[in-house]
Amino acid sequence: MRVLSFDELVKSGEFSKTPTALSIGVFDGVHKGHQAILERLIEVKRERNADMTAVITFSENPKGRNGALDTLRLRAQYIASFGVDVLAVIDFSPVFSKITACGFTELLAAAFKPVAAVVGEDFRFGNPQSDGDGEKLQSLLAARGVDSISYTVDSVKDEDGVKISSTRLRLMIEKGDLGCFLGLSGQFYRVDLVPLPYRSGSEELIFSRASIHQLLPPPGVYDAALLLSDGRKVKCTAVISDESLSIHDVLSGKACGKDELLLDSLYLEKRR
Repeated sequence: MRVLSFDELVKSGEFSKTPTALSIGVFDGVHKGHQAILERLIEVKRERNADMTAVITFSENPKGRNGALDTLRLRAQYIASFGVDVLAVIDFSPVFSKITACGFTELLAAAFKPVAAVVGEDFRFGNPQSDGDGEKLQSLLAARGVDSISYTVDSVKDEDGVKISSTRLRLMIEKGDLGCFLGLSGQFYRVDLVPLPYRSGSEELIFSRASIHQLLPPPGVYDAALLLSDGRKVKCTAVISDESLSIHDVLSGKACGKDELLLDSLYLEKRR
């Protein structure tokens, strides 16, 4: 999967004549609702004889949430696993936040040749004064002579009939209820370690909490698994305080020596 700037795609027109099935959204945390959209996107590509699929996402959450559920790197990995061809990233600037639904449609048609759009039932685009849903996207594209069909995917609900959403995932993390997070997302909560500086203590790796921009659960001790860049996963203990995240039980183990550690991410599994 190629990860590209949406702005650069608009300017270059690289895919402006490429029949594309696309989806638009933040996709933060890639929970089961997002997964249903991505699975439908792959189906629609075949149904509409599109040449490729594209997901349009944002460099940061347009709603300005404190603490991200993922990083762009992790989100790209998740989305790529569904077989998506292109991830187009919008730099959500103050200027972009003011764009109208009609204006965004013009940019979309300049970047791609949309033959289908697959969106969630809560999907909205354009500034609050002129926003629209999937049906409006279809009509605005049609007004530009673009033959595109919008498909709306119903929200996914848990066994109690409650909607799965990124907001619920946030609440689970804030409570430290990691088991519920797994049930809603299909995976353990993952903290990206690649961009983070750290220091090694006598038996632990120590990360300053100030350097971590993802949401973390409350202070405490957690069962966890450290993913290394070579794909190995090492069981460990994560200790979260108000000042730091420290990872224990990895430096002295046989699974990896101190000199071999090339960190990828940390899965938080259960609070002790």
